[in-house]
Amino acid sequence: MIRWLCAIALLGSVPALAQPANLSGERAFQRCYSCHSVTRGDKGLSGPSLHALDRRAIAADPDFDYSKAFKTFASRNQRWTPELLDRFLTDPEAVVPGNQMGFFGLKDARERTAIIGYILNKK
Repeated sequence: MIRWLCAIALLGSVPALAQPANLSGERAFQRCYSCHSVTRGDKGLSGPSLHALDRRAIAADPDFDYSKAFKTFASRNQRWTPELLDRFLTDPEAVVPGNQMGFFGLKDARERTAIIGYILNKK
């Protein structure tokens, strides 16, 4: 069910794909916001908070019940790096096989870079 809700939210943002080169990270992150927050302490969304993502262990948000796929991934990877996030945002299923996200990847490198910058620089 969560997978479909996120997929529907992403489909609703299809017109946003044709964005200018000076794309802001906050604007690019809107496609993620239907499931994730970057604000400390936010709860109630279908995905974990991404606050301080690069400063904590992967799959370590105590308020979120991670899938077996993400727990396995976390056992092999300590922290999110910009490079690992880029690979994940490009093809989540290839990086975390069996994950339960309803997100199927983002092909635009500029948009991925904007999102990663926004997530990692949000304090």
